[in-house]
Amino acid sequence: MVDKPYIRVKAIALFNLITACRTSEMVVIQVKRIDLKNRTVNVYLKKKKERSTNRLTLEVVNAIKEHINTYDLELESYLVGKVDKYNDCTTIQVSDVAYRRSIHKWLHTILKTRVSAMHEAGASPATNAKQSGHKNFETISKHYLSVNDKTIEKHF
Repeated sequence: MVDKPYIRVKAIALFNLITACRTSEMVVIQVKRIDLKNRTVNVYLKKKKERSTNRLTLEVVNAIKEHINTYDLELESYLVGKVDKYNDCTTIQVSDVAYRRSIHKWLHTILKTRVSAMHEAGASPATNAKQSGHKNFETISKHYLSVNDKTIEKHF
């Protein structure tokens, strides 16, 4: 079973990617504004001071359904919401700054996962460094790679 944080991150990231909502628009979207059946979302465009309807892909709809079910979100719940240290989601609206910090953390986690996967698949450190945009593999080794059971089992 995929863990709860991944389900949440996947739903929010896909939704943000497809709708191209600004940070200020993402943090105010409530579940009631998302029409899963018709694959649309009603978004308030803060700069234009008007509402707009965006189309959603089937992949986004499925991810949002899973997110709603996993966290038992209600119509009044915010899509982004706040997650505490126990990974429980609340319906409190988060700030733009908090959402930006989350995105930054998620992107770092994705990069670390990709670097680790390339390493485990046998990519050279130089290749891994170039692919991830780092100038040298020392940075990769120091900040991204860690020895895990999968790597150890591969060599024994």
